[in-house]
Amino acid sequence: MEMLVVDRMVAILQLVPLNGLKETPKIQEMDAAKVAKQPRSRRTQWKQWAACISATLSMVAAGTVYGWTTTMQKRLNHIADDLPFRIEADESSWVVSVTVIGSMIGPFYGAYVAASYGRKLCLLATAAFYVTGWLLVIFAQAAWYLYLSRIILGIGVGMSYTANPMYVSEVADVNIRGALSTLIAVNVFTGSLLACSVGPWVAYRVLGVVMLAVPVLFLASFVWFPESPYYLVSKGRSAEALRALRFFKGLGDEAELRQELELVRRNIGEQASSGQSSADELKFKFSDFLLLMKTNNRRALLIVMALILGQQLSGNFSTMQYLETMFETADSAVDSHVATIIVLAVGLVSGATCTLMVEGAGRRPLLIFSGFGCAVVLGVLGAYLAVDHAPKDNVNSAINLLPVLDVIVFQVVYQIGLGTMPNLLIGELFPTNVKGIAGAIVTVFDGLTGFVVSKMFEVIFTNVGPHVPYLFFSASCTILFVFVYAFVPETKRKTFNEIQDILAELKPFEQSAFSASCWRLCARGAGKPAAVHASPGKVKAEEA
Repeated sequence: MEMLVVDRMVAILQLVPLNGLKETPKIQEMDAAKVAKQPRSRRTQWKQWAACISATLSMVAAGTVYGWTTTMQKRLNHIADDLPFRIEADESSWVVSVTVIGSMIGPFYGAYVAASYGRKLCLLATAAFYVTGWLLVIFAQAAWYLYLSRIILGIGVGMSYTANPMYVSEVADVNIRGALSTLIAVNVFTGSLLACSVGPWVAYRVLGVVMLAVPVLFLASFVWFPESPYYLVSKGRSAEALRALRFFKGLGDEAELRQELELVRRNIGEQASSGQSSADELKFKFSDFLLLMKTNNRRALLIVMALILGQQLSGNFSTMQYLETMFETADSAVDSHVATIIVLAVGLVSGATCTLMVEGAGRRPLLIFSGFGCAVVLGVLGAYLAVDHAPKDNVNSAINLLPVLDVIVFQVVYQIGLGTMPNLLIGELFPTNVKGIAGAIVTVFDGLTGFVVSKMFEVIFTNVGPHVPYLFFSASCTILFVFVYAFVPETKRKTFNEIQDILAELKPFEQSAFSASCWRLCARGAGKPAAVHASPGKVKAEEA
């Protein structure tokens, strides 16, 4: 009986054209059942975990780029025996901000390399930029060495942010795609924590050597893993794609492998524009910008860019870069180095918790909780900084623990949703042939807003008052909370076609007809297949 079911599914797959045809819900159900129950082979997912963990080590390297400035900024402004030179405060702010120049170049270069030569090669190429950048830091003799190194490191960061969502989303099975995608943000915190944990207690050049070791480790581990099956299929390299699928999914039966290959081909074919062959779909062309004007892609881009803007206007990046300065300004009762390490460690644990929660709780609930929580805790921190001008004799030392505790709570609520979900949604909302250009645009937008916010943060923090930016950040998170509730769809365990249907019917503050019909079918435990095909008007009439 089971063999008969499999044979019928193979026949159905052979009848489905590769271009321009959407999967019916019935076929989606059969695909899901086929993936869940494989009597002839023992499917495994541990190699998917291993590959994605190794790939996101490049994000650990990106995290060290940010963590280095957090732990070294104060030391560079003062003469010390282990420092080869001293920089002024204005030069220090440029060391923090100039990384954005590289991060605006890196995404487009990364999208080109990922589309033309593969996601794997693009990720491996980031190691060259990280190694070069850290060598410049180690042997720096003047401020311009640091400027150049930060630009080069920024290119590596931009490439990492562009290629990682593509590789992870194309390698991972649907039921673990969300968890693996959260590793992108989690490992950025891992790198920052590494830099801030080592930096205060080692010499300048020793820290540079430790940072250099991270991309070397990434290169040595990731080089052994296969390329994305989606990229291989798009280039007509079916034999290599079969080997990659066998590796990632642990399949040994040739018939099952062929079925998986057909699913990949159909997913790519359904994302192609009319008249475009699957072999040409993943080539990087500037005409791909026009693909973002399609309704679903445009809505997906606006959703992700709004979340990225929310990340920056939450003040997380600025706070992390100036964390020790902020704790000293607030006269924290905890040593600034220790407080920084505690905050980053909590952020890392929170991000790891999100990895475990995201497939159960879903993307949308975590984002809603995160937006609301960030608004509250940032408002509390802003209020504390606003009244923290009284004589220190009148301030209880326990009260001075508030900024540390508040930033710790902020990291918990931020990393559970807002800090991890945007990178995940890049891999889920966009078609394969749009992910590269969309990721590049999002990363550049992230860099530009980060540059503006970090520069303005320092000016306002110093000249107007430390409480002003945090009250503004609180208001921004409140607006983000409303936006998420109104516009961000749930993508948990959804196939590509289901996500595209949700985007097509997306309505602010309303449940789409597609989501409503799916919910009704789930509630009944069984339903009429035709109800899923019903138009929005028919669904509303049926509900009435």
